[in-house]
Amino acid sequence: MSGFMQKVLKSGLGIFTSRIAGFLRDIAIAGFYGASGLTDAFFVAFAIPNLFRAFFAEGALSSAFIPFLSDNMKHKSRQSADNYLTSLIIAVSVIICVILILTSIFPSQIVTLFMPGYADDAALISSASSMILVLMPYLLMVTICALLSGYLNLEGSYYVPSSSTALVNAAMIAGAWIGYKNDINIMYLCYGLFVGGLLQLLYVSIFAFIKGYRPNLKGGFSSEVKKTFILVVPSLAGAGITQINFMIGRILASFLAIGSISYLYYANRLFQLPLGMFAVAVGTVTLTEISRANSQGDVSQRNNLINKSINSILIIMLPAMTGLIVLSYPIIEIVYSRMNFTTEDVYGTASALQMYTVGLLFFSLQGLFNRVFHSEKNMKTPVKGAFLGLITNLIFNLILIKPMGHSGIALAAGIAAFVNCTYLYFRLKDFKYNINAYTPLLAKLVFACVFMGACTYGLYKYGINIIPVIIIGIVLYFLSLRITGVNIRKVLR
Repeated sequence: MSGFMQKVLKSGLGIFTSRIAGFLRDIAIAGFYGASGLTDAFFVAFAIPNLFRAFFAEGALSSAFIPFLSDNMKHKSRQSADNYLTSLIIAVSVIICVILILTSIFPSQIVTLFMPGYADDAALISSASSMILVLMPYLLMVTICALLSGYLNLEGSYYVPSSSTALVNAAMIAGAWIGYKNDINIMYLCYGLFVGGLLQLLYVSIFAFIKGYRPNLKGGFSSEVKKTFILVVPSLAGAGITQINFMIGRILASFLAIGSISYLYYANRLFQLPLGMFAVAVGTVTLTEISRANSQGDVSQRNNLINKSINSILIIMLPAMTGLIVLSYPIIEIVYSRMNFTTEDVYGTASALQMYTVGLLFFSLQGLFNRVFHSEKNMKTPVKGAFLGLITNLIFNLILIKPMGHSGIALAAGIAAFVNCTYLYFRLKDFKYNINAYTPLLAKLVFACVFMGACTYGLYKYGINIIPVIIIGIVLYFLSLRITGVNIRKVLR
């Protein structure tokens, strides 16, 4: 197996660990609290630190500092790399502390901004304001974790950083259970996030230390921190636009039936499972490996990595799309339908899941292409693509929300991802996916997906339990590829 795929699998296994824990967390939240105005308030409050997290932890800054850190480690010294990373952690922490202070001063105003449909419900706004005060400090913890995770990736460690959020999810599950036992008090869920953030930070810090990182400001504050922030400004705008896309959906959903925000959240989390387990893993490894290839001036290797990444995404995401669309209702039913999660909640979440899944492939490729541009220190192109996606999302939200309700919000997000993905692909420098060479592969993938989808839907309608149906579907898909002569290892080697 190639070194690239080994790293993808390590990263994917780590993300799988975290996503499964997150999956169990969402099942627990749905069962204990259902879909109500209270859960709507929690998911909005939870989204606010995650909005900033996209800037500092998972998106703009995380992608921008990797090339600088890689150059320091390759062309300078360990001490220089440590100095740069330490300086960056301090600088970012100061910025985040300012954000924490502002949110603690104006919590109710911030919450109302993100859920205006509930503006007249003073009790709910007050509850959401209390939640945000407990949730926001997680932003600082997860950002430091992200920076240390970038260091670990460059040291060849992918599982530890990718699996670290499993600790957060485990702590939130414990908090959700304690809250359920205490008169369904959702504040304990917030406390769980806070404790989990501390555990995650400790976990990643220990392994960064084991891999050789030592906090170091010898020689003063690194001058490359300023360069990083200058480079990251356009990317911050792109990350901001992407998050605004999702926030537009939540804001509009606050004017729909109670629970609509929760339906979108539960569906999105299930939709994110294949996206996070594989597409993010591919993107994470691609960013690191392309940064190395660029440092060595190896254009051929860079293009080879992009081709491998696209093929990897197609092989996994096409069947995932098929399965989630065809079997959305029974999947939601078996995952969430228990305790306080009603049949109405199942229908509302399943319809949103189908519409989100339409854009699964495009979200995956969009993330990959963004990483390619970031690895080459080109932050402006992803911003332009994100802006096109924002305009598309807004237009289709206004068109679809009346006839489709919250499901129209989910579909608009997928259409926006398609527009953004298409733009980024055509702006890739010195690269074009060889459609002629891969047409046989694509035809076989489509055939395998159609065959799998038809069989699984038929088995479900026949009355077979959804779990064996899913297992049979996976077997049929890979068996179809095998019969048609697709050797996955050979394709990705």
